[in-house]
Amino acid sequence: MKEIRDIMIFAASDVFTSVARQIIQKRRLTSRVGIIEATGKHTIRNAKEAVSAGAKVLIARGRNVRLLEENVPIPVVDVPYLYEEIYESVQMGDCAPEEIALIGFDSAYDTMLRFRRISGMDVQVIDPQSPDTVEQDIIGELRPGTRLLIGGFSVKQAADAHELRHVMLRVHSGNVETAIDRALNILMSMEAKDEYLQTILATINGTPDAILNYSPSGELLFLNDNAKALFHNRSSEEILRLLFPEKEADRVLNQKEPIQKSIVNLFSRVYLVNCRPIIVNAQLKSVVIIVGSGNRIQSAEKQIRMKLSEKYPAARYTFRDIVGESAPIKETIRLGKKYAASNSAILISGETGTGKEVFAQSIHNASGRVNEPFVAINCAALPESILESELFGYVKGAFTGANKEGKMGLFELAHGGTVFLDEIGEMNIDVQAKLLRVLQEKEISRLGDNKIVPIDVRVISATNKNLEELVQERKFREDLLYRLNVLELYLPPLRERKEDIPRLIEHYTRKNCPEITFSKEAVTLLQEGAYPGNIRQFFNLLERAITLSESTCIGPDCLEGVIRRRPAAVSDTRAAVVPPSPRESVMEYEREKIQELLARSGGNRAQAAAELNISTTTLWRKMKKYRLIP
Repeated sequence: MKEIRDIMIFAASDVFTSVARQIIQKRRLTSRVGIIEATGKHTIRNAKEAVSAGAKVLIARGRNVRLLEENVPIPVVDVPYLYEEIYESVQMGDCAPEEIALIGFDSAYDTMLRFRRISGMDVQVIDPQSPDTVEQDIIGELRPGTRLLIGGFSVKQAADAHELRHVMLRVHSGNVETAIDRALNILMSMEAKDEYLQTILATINGTPDAILNYSPSGELLFLNDNAKALFHNRSSEEILRLLFPEKEADRVLNQKEPIQKSIVNLFSRVYLVNCRPIIVNAQLKSVVIIVGSGNRIQSAEKQIRMKLSEKYPAARYTFRDIVGESAPIKETIRLGKKYAASNSAILISGETGTGKEVFAQSIHNASGRVNEPFVAINCAALPESILESELFGYVKGAFTGANKEGKMGLFELAHGGTVFLDEIGEMNIDVQAKLLRVLQEKEISRLGDNKIVPIDVRVISATNKNLEELVQERKFREDLLYRLNVLELYLPPLRERKEDIPRLIEHYTRKNCPEITFSKEAVTLLQEGAYPGNIRQFFNLLERAITLSESTCIGPDCLEGVIRRRPAAVSDTRAAVVPPSPRESVMEYEREKIQELLARSGGNRAQAAAELNISTTTLWRKMKKYRLIP
């Protein structure tokens, strides 16, 4: 037998063979397309051998098409008969139409009948019953005076046996070329499918999980290498009994919804089992069962968390960590807990050292996003170019010095969780514009990339500046302020909650040096301070006093040299802490602004609220907070 190619042409005439060979040579397809001359039983035998040897697609015409389709399991491309081919064959015979018989099988016979009707030529058309009875069928039906037979190899044999002329049916090269192109396209699709299946198989075998595929009836259809190693030679029924409790397997194999992470003990180890139904046209076809090592998954998750925590702090604080029982701090905590139930953006304002990040983390941990990432970044700590790449990420080659593999940005990293933007007032105006788009569209695009990535994050920002003043100075975008300040949370400075100072002292000493105590006089002295640096400054002062003291009980004398004294002209010689900063606090500024607008509008709350870009309800709440109404 001839050497087998991916595509084999079965030719029933030497004309077909000649035309096909010319096309194959012209298009340099000799390594992909071969030719076999055969009809009848020879076609079937040669086709089966070709398929066994690796042929992928067959090409034929006439009776050979049906023989191939009935006997081999691979695609068969038909080369249709054309009227032009029949007409040229008749002309080559150089006989009167009534002296010509057209011999054809199946579709060839149908085409010849239509040709006779359309052309008006009085040619005879014969349809032999089978390739094995061609000669008898032809001779039995020939009209008297017939001189010429037109057909393939078997027809030529009959003509030679009875001394009749014969013309091989013509074959147009374009017709054959079209069939070869179709076969090449089929072959390309088959190769792409094979490549895809091999890729899937390599992926499935490359995963550390054991993967099995069951039919709804419980038949094991497939298992990857890891599944074979895990279950050895156990039967499909045994494997199901190991994975699922009694009578649970039937429900798993016939359920159309995924089953997440059931835990099983196999061979003295813990595994997580996931089930994924395969549904085609609303019909359950099979179920994929994924068995993963619980230890491996826990280890991977731990490594990811540790890696992320190297740069972005996790949300460790909760509202229980906030020390204080004063009315201002209790009201702030109440609002923070209420805001935690929302997904709206929050702007936390307050002086430096008031605990803005502690509140941000507490809100995250009290929200529905508690199990998702909390990532924070200080907008003042990085230059503009680096800040932008940190927020939105970048792709390979986005800029000089970029990581060759690209980098995921903070917003992508925090998907599903919370982004905390500290010192938002320091953000460059150009980066503000990009941040605004992210908040509006809920999607980001990495630097150097045009691909859009949808995100779901809750944004909490913080500032110790008056953003409204920055808006007036054109240093902060007004539209961005509206987006960030959907919910506002003001943190009172320490001088507005001095009754919390004893609790803060107790909290600090219990955590850092439980053997140290402060006398009542020392506590009273510490309560008189204003502390421009708030809690951060206050704790630093406590640490300095404890370090310098020779006693375990800190009295007023131990604060000598730690806090500044009043000027000598003042008769009261008690020590005093640094006076407050001359800059107005955010709260004081807001109160004065509301008073000014109400005075200017003659007490018209709607007009004042419109100028402040807040609702009248929010204005009323602020007025009540600042005791501007009874």
